[in-house]
Amino acid sequence: MSSFFPNSFTKYPLIRRSLPLRTLLESILDYGYSASGKAGGFMARDWHRGPNLSLAALSFDLHQKLAEEYGGEEKWGYRRLTTVQVELKAEERFEDVPDINWIDKATSSSVIGDSSSTAQVTPGLFTEAMVSLAQEKGVKVTIATVTGIEMDGSGLPTAVIATNDQGERIRVEATDVLFATGPWTASLAKKVLGKRAGSALDIEPSRCSTSVVFRPSIPVSAHALFTEMHTPDGKSTSPEIYPRGDGTVYMCGDHTDPLRQRPFPERADAIAPSEIAIKNLTQRLAFVSEKFKDAEIVVTQACFRPESKRNRPLIGKLGEGLWIASGHSVWGICNAPGTGKVMSELLLDGEATSADIRGLRP
Repeated sequence: MSSFFPNSFTKYPLIRRSLPLRTLLESILDYGYSASGKAGGFMARDWHRGPNLSLAALSFDLHQKLAEEYGGEEKWGYRRLTTVQVELKAEERFEDVPDINWIDKATSSSVIGDSSSTAQVTPGLFTEAMVSLAQEKGVKVTIATVTGIEMDGSGLPTAVIATNDQGERIRVEATDVLFATGPWTASLAKKVLGKRAGSALDIEPSRCSTSVVFRPSIPVSAHALFTEMHTPDGKSTSPEIYPRGDGTVYMCGDHTDPLRQRPFPERADAIAPSEIAIKNLTQRLAFVSEKFKDAEIVVTQACFRPESKRNRPLIGKLGEGLWIASGHSVWGICNAPGTGKVMSELLLDGEATSADIRGLRP
């Protein structure tokens, strides 16, 4: 059951080892309808701490291998980046930013990641590509809302029950059920498992994040920007800017948007972008550079991310036949391939050997 990146990547390692699968996507109209299609796609190899270190390194390397094997540069916008921290104060911008000619001077700047340690993908294209590869190997993807799990007398799962948008009841036989439903993980687990939901209840939705994809009239180099802005209206905020290989620029992180605090919906298609955030991000892109004042808005969107009360993802066994891979916060895209690989090892071999995930146990 999935509405998020990690489950897309659990499928492929499993079917490469000839295990038949069928996947249910929970509470969405299509795959990639939430953060797995609307996030920025930024990835870093060595920005992680403690129990996430090993998984992040594995996952970053797998992104490279997947791109090389399946044409990721062309198909889902994979590329390595230089990443720069930039401070922009309205009246104190006198420095050039090395190698970036599309910023109108900065207050200060520093390189915080190079092409050996930072990269990007376009999330929606990446998700579609991975699902397509799995389908080519025989995986059937069902778009439906999960309503229950059937258990046998010993408490082991035997089937997942769901209802599609046409009201049809769907029953899928199952020996193992993986909860990888992003910010819906806790609510779904509580609904279908009750008191057995256990650690799944530690996953909670983030605040809502609005993002905008722009198409500027100038070429923009492969530099990701993490900014600290102090704008003429007296606001201080830290938007993130990710130019993509197709000539567009992804921007998110309007921390001044009051609609970030909105209620969390039951379905991903109920999440609308904030008009306040769209206006703010458009103005702040122009604050970065006069060259962006005529940038066309291509897409406006919003999503919630799965956070963990333990400040780390939860990957492993909830109970016999029940598994979880959720709570990746802003690193879901970055750590998805590694999560898929270690989950396949847990399901087939009983232990993860590709990365040390002992500190991520539920």
